[in-house]
Amino acid sequence: MIFIIALGANIIWVAELDQAEQSEQAAALSEIAIMQSHALESRIRENLAVSYAVAAHIKEKHGEAAQFQQFANALIPFYPGVAAIYLAPGGITSVVIPKERGEVGLGLNLLTNPKHETESRIALQSGQLTLAGPLPLLVGKTGLIGRLPVFLPSEAGDARFWGFISVIIEMDKLIASTEVPLLSQRGYEYQIWRRQPNDGEVQIIHRSEGYSGAPAVSHRFALPNTEWYFDLKSAGKTNPILHYGRYMVGLILSLMLTILIRMLATNWGQKKQLHSLVKERTRELAETEQDLKRAQAISHTGNWSAPLSGAHFKGSEEAFRIWRLDTGIQVNKEILLSKVHADDRAKVTECWQKACAGQPASAEYRLVFDEEIRWVHSELTFEIHPTEGRRLIGTTQDITSRKRVENDLRIAAIAFEGQEGIVITDEQRKILRINQAFTRITGYSRGESVGKTTSLLKSGIHGGSFYKDMAEQLDSKGVWQGEIWNRRKNGEIYPEWLTITAIRSESGDVVNYVGTMLDITQRKATEAKLEHLAYHDPLTGLANRRLLLNRLQHAMVSNTRSNRFGAILFLDLDNFKTINDTSGHGKGDLILQHVAKRLQARTGKGDTLARIGGDEFALIIEDLSDQIRDSVIEVKSIANQILEEIKKPFTIEGQHFHTTASLGIELFGASHTSAEELLRQVEVAMYEAKSAGGDNACFFDPAMLNIIAARAEMEADLRNGLRQHEFRLFYQAQVNSTGKWLGAEALLRWQHPQKGMVSPAEFIPLAEETGLIVPIGKWVLHQACAQLALWQTDPAYAAMTMSVNVSAKQFRQDDFVDTVLEAVTQHQIQPGSLKLELTESLLLDNVEQTITRMHILRSYGICFSLDDFGTGYSSLTYLKRLPLEQLKIDQSFVRDILVNPSDAAIVRTIVGLGKSLGLSVIAEGVEQESQRSFLQTLDCHAYQGYLFGKPSATLSLPQRGNSTAELHA
Repeated sequence: MIFIIALGANIIWVAELDQAEQSEQAAALSEIAIMQSHALESRIRENLAVSYAVAAHIKEKHGEAAQFQQFANALIPFYPGVAAIYLAPGGITSVVIPKERGEVGLGLNLLTNPKHETESRIALQSGQLTLAGPLPLLVGKTGLIGRLPVFLPSEAGDARFWGFISVIIEMDKLIASTEVPLLSQRGYEYQIWRRQPNDGEVQIIHRSEGYSGAPAVSHRFALPNTEWYFDLKSAGKTNPILHYGRYMVGLILSLMLTILIRMLATNWGQKKQLHSLVKERTRELAETEQDLKRAQAISHTGNWSAPLSGAHFKGSEEAFRIWRLDTGIQVNKEILLSKVHADDRAKVTECWQKACAGQPASAEYRLVFDEEIRWVHSELTFEIHPTEGRRLIGTTQDITSRKRVENDLRIAAIAFEGQEGIVITDEQRKILRINQAFTRITGYSRGESVGKTTSLLKSGIHGGSFYKDMAEQLDSKGVWQGEIWNRRKNGEIYPEWLTITAIRSESGDVVNYVGTMLDITQRKATEAKLEHLAYHDPLTGLANRRLLLNRLQHAMVSNTRSNRFGAILFLDLDNFKTINDTSGHGKGDLILQHVAKRLQARTGKGDTLARIGGDEFALIIEDLSDQIRDSVIEVKSIANQILEEIKKPFTIEGQHFHTTASLGIELFGASHTSAEELLRQVEVAMYEAKSAGGDNACFFDPAMLNIIAARAEMEADLRNGLRQHEFRLFYQAQVNSTGKWLGAEALLRWQHPQKGMVSPAEFIPLAEETGLIVPIGKWVLHQACAQLALWQTDPAYAAMTMSVNVSAKQFRQDDFVDTVLEAVTQHQIQPGSLKLELTESLLLDNVEQTITRMHILRSYGICFSLDDFGTGYSSLTYLKRLPLEQLKIDQSFVRDILVNPSDAAIVRTIVGLGKSLGLSVIAEGVEQESQRSFLQTLDCHAYQGYLFGKPSATLSLPQRGNSTAELHA
């Protein structure tokens, strides 16, 4: 009986002992699994929190990701567990931070890619953050991918899907950031796993080396759109000998009392050892709790639970520190809600209610402590606890530092979009980013400028040395500042004040340039206006005496270098004081303004007109001839034109005023050294002109008067020569390649009674300048038509043509067409036998009028030849529109045609051009048979020159009769 009782007691005792040991080990393992699960969950959620910051940035920028890289680079140091952040507008990855990842992972469509489609669509449908993985990453590692869908408000008021924000967390860094790897050293085996959402298969996330068999404890913890399991067991195995030995001891104890006593002693020792083991496990649990506290303190994240039954909150030390409450104090929802900023309480209440409804909820809000405000982020979820029943569990993270960074970034973004244009480039000056002010100043949008170099703004004004100096200063000082001329998109060149700063890396290498610019167009205009007031007369707007002297000194230096003459004219109105005295200074000022306008109309480009006081004006004429005679003639002509303009009446407020002017003239060249001296001399000349009765021009140098007198004498002789019929026409034959006469050219000669035969080179320019070329040209036209009429009476010469040179001034006369038709009709000639030779200079001005007149005359049968072709500036566009019949090759090309390849090439081109346009070609100046032969090989078959006879009055043809044309100068 004793044996049975002892045996039964032993069995019961051994069973209870095993159960107690297993319960203690299971409790210790459960606590460790819970702590490590919470630590792992907290670390994952902490890293995923960066997606919300990025989402807020995207929403704030209304979906624009242009500033994402700068924002993310500033944000990512606060989340060391994040390996990369991807932006996927529309579901397609397009931007990654950090830049070191290059193109890895870009271009993936998360909604269609088999590896990413499931979690992406879950996130899109739920509108919540999802967690995918672990997955093999493209960089060769394993990691988690958190995806947060971003929705933006549409114009209709609802939300539209913008895209995803993906956060990459590398598994090896995540596990290493917790104490999970230390469990193996402490004698535990563990594994972390989940069920894949698409097929429910078990996916091992991480396990200790050698893990096998069933776990002792398994803790489940929730993550976005998934649940993870943490399995834990002790690495030591139960000793079967010890287990069954206990039963043997009981059996033996039942048989032998002495053995029972020994076994009891042994059992007491084993129980003591078990207590030591429990104590060790308790110590390890306390260390784990301390590690969790430190982790929460580092991440500024606390955890808490709140039974919905109304019981008080439970929370970690870090949670109470964030709430600024003593640990252990009784806390409920109302106490915490009272610390929430009044503007955020509705948001927090809504988050609480959402979590109570079983939905994951989160919120960012402010806590108010006296004068201090702290930002926190809370995550809430609902669960049913075995003992507490329905409750909420959550985390609270202090994000004040992050908010400050975001605010600083926001302020920086606002500053970036200031009034100054800003451009950021890489080290190769390729544009990375611009602001709106840059677009406003340059006209280039972000899409038109990003990716291009800053050279697209170059105006072409600054030379290479300017940009070389800029680069050297940036390299040595790190900054350049100054005024620069750039070009806008529309081609406008404008001034700007530019500051460039070089941004260097820690190693000292330039990585970026930042340029700030101000459009100083208005400032330059103001400066120009002030300068204009300082150098110009306020009444007339002309240069004043100060600017005149400056320009005069410059002109003297310039003309000295070019060995050409210049001139200064000093003008004073005659009897202007009388006008002022009788009509008032107001009308006098108006007359001065009219005088200024008339003088400006006579002022050439590059010349300077000034009002130097009262009714005195001065005119600087630069770049005259290098021959003093020609310069004097030109200046005298300009002076006469000015005097004629001044004599015209001025109509002021219905009144007519008349005045004249006295002009002083002085030429200057290398001999003058002082502008003041020159101005004094020309003023003296003006007074000499005034002393001569006014309405006159006087040169300061008396020797110049002789030249003027000679010119005036020739002009008078020309007028007299017209009246006395001193002009003659000579004719030079035009023949073809067989020697047959095709016609002749009429050439003007002047038989002066005292000077003999005067060369056309001497009197034709003066006739052009004075306008006498018009009556002379009319006389030539009638004489030539009279001679042509005589030829046409002889059948042998009836087919010959007469070529007559027409000057540009003559052609532009309003009655030129009538004059030609009158000559043709009066002398009864065939219009087709009259050929008018025009020079290329006629095509430089008023081309349309020229073409119209030529077509009118051509409609009557009159022919046209383009004289001296190749020496002017003929436009082929106009040439093909002219009703020409012939091109005449200038003698300057024929003269050296046999020795100068260039002349030969020009002649060949002219002949080819004539043929392509359907025009005949004639060469003038042919003096040698070899020249004629060469021209014939070039397909030129009409010639004129000494080889066929010098110009003569008869050409051995019937003598022309006396012309009845009477011409008057």
